[in-house]
Amino acid sequence: MANVESDTLKLARWYAQRHYKTDAAIEEVFYLPANAPEREIRLVEVNDSIAERSAPLEPIDFGVDIGSAEGHTLMVLDVTPAQWKKIAGNKLALPGGWSLEGSVSIRPRGR
Repeated sequence: MANVESDTLKLARWYAQRHYKTDAAIEEVFYLPANAPEREIRLVEVNDSIAERSAPLEPIDFGVDIGSAEGHTLMVLDVTPAQWKKIAGNKLALPGGWSLEGSVSIRPRGR
């Protein structure tokens, strides 16, 4: 089981770095492994250029490699810096089943 977790974290880091490269407005990415299905990667991206939406927050399903033997799903929740502060302060709820427990901050390389 430990290998699955480390492989998932490696994939989460890889996706986060790709997203940092393609969107300069992303300030920070968090990997949220708690309560996630075995083959699901959950990322929260704090993005300074998106419009603030009202609750409930909904992640986007990127549907990556679903049909392969190593298949997984990438779920990304984009939030504004203000929304992230509310989430971190328990004033705004994450999507159902998502948790900050055990979250990993993935910083961009070179910053």
